[in-house]
Amino acid sequence: MKHAALLAFGAVLGLAAPCLAQAECQRPAAPETKIDGGKATMDELLAMKSQVSEFLTASDTFQGCVINELKAKKEEATANKTKVDPAVAKAADASIKQNQADKERVGSDFNAAAKAYKAAHPS
Repeated sequence: MKHAALLAFGAVLGLAAPCLAQAECQRPAAPETKIDGGKATMDELLAMKSQVSEFLTASDTFQGCVINELKAKKEEATANKTKVDPAVAKAADASIKQNQADKERVGSDFNAAAKAYKAAHPS
């Protein structure tokens, strides 16, 4: 009976491993970037720029954290003469790709708003 309980506990830990890979890394929330640059004020555009910059910096930190955690898991596995669960690496890669897509979307949205602002407010 104890053996079955240990096996069940081990299975639960194995399923939780991909989530544990990014337990310390907090993915930043993307800021709202859907504004009409042609109608926005300079203050609104500058506020958006600040939010976008903060998000991009936080995203770089998040991605570095995920990479470092995966590296630590691989080093631990090497030291223990085991292998890292492929699901852990897959989850880390998916987290980074999702965050990178957010970064690209946010940057593109900001650039479009800035371009529309400049077109509406030629100097």
